[in-house]
Amino acid sequence: MSDKFRIPDAETRARSIANLREAGRMLDLLTLELDEVIALLDKGLREQRRARLLHKSNYMPTPKIES
Repeated sequence: MSDKFRIPDAETRARSIANLREAGRMLDLLTLELDEVIALLDKGLREQRRARLLHKSNYMPTPKIES
């Protein structure tokens, strides 16, 4: 194996680091967006379950009083 590992020059390292940081930011943004979608789905499922349970029990909820 005549191909020895060589350390890239400073410009290449800086460019690689900048690209990795940008990729990390993009992954963080995507993760936040997925968290928002999951939260919306969870809210919808909770509301469906609550409506189903209220319907089955014939319960009439009272209006909430805000203080």
